[in-house]
Amino acid sequence: MAELRIAELNYTRGEFNLQLPALQVSQGEKLAILGENGSGKSTLLQLLTGLLEANSDICYDRRALAQIPIRERARIFALLPQQAQVIFPFSVFEVVLFGRFAQTDGRSPTEEDRNQTRELLQKLDLTELAERSFNQLSGGEQRRVMLARALNQQAQILFLDEPNASLDVRHSLDIFAFLRQTTQTLISPVHDINLAAGFFERFWLLKKGRLLADVSRAQLTNEHLAETYDVKVSTAAGSFIFSR
Repeated sequence: MAELRIAELNYTRGEFNLQLPALQVSQGEKLAILGENGSGKSTLLQLLTGLLEANSDICYDRRALAQIPIRERARIFALLPQQAQVIFPFSVFEVVLFGRFAQTDGRSPTEEDRNQTRELLQKLDLTELAERSFNQLSGGEQRRVMLARALNQQAQILFLDEPNASLDVRHSLDIFAFLRQTTQTLISPVHDINLAAGFFERFWLLKKGRLLADVSRAQLTNEHLAETYDVKVSTAAGSFIFSR
């Protein structure tokens, strides 16, 4: 499993600036990134996966990201972006099967790859949609399919940008329960704070491109969240309650 190390990061795009201290994520950690829209969550994921060029060292097992070939990166980490499109009329099964290409070294997928894809579709409640065209699905169904494709890479680290966006309550709970049971490292911006608090064990709180806190679930306080979101925060029945 890969260990992620980030040197002091200073990235500027237009008027936005993202500054982070040196950080480390150990293998198997489940890390949620919290913050308002525009705080730098998605930008950070793009830097960590090489979609944006960072001016600091980002290392996986002490290897600089810039020195890792693209094909090898796909085995180290998988990315689920906020939005993903499939232009051609591929079926759900085909879209999820594409995730196996990271493991096939360019060869055609084997029956083992296909069986693993079928098993993953079943785990994510997608079997009945397997032969449907991806572009005919609802937004929530498409989201689960793209998550399945990312999981099918069998990467060591999962970068999932709002994995439960557009999902109903049942599928959100099912997916986070599934992710919690994996041995993979999970790094995920999440908007649903109470859902995140129930499933993640570590939290980075971002505000306007700065890291306000790096805390465990036990250390996450109302004050942290109030400062992060500029709202009043209280707790009741183990849940955070937000008000203006």
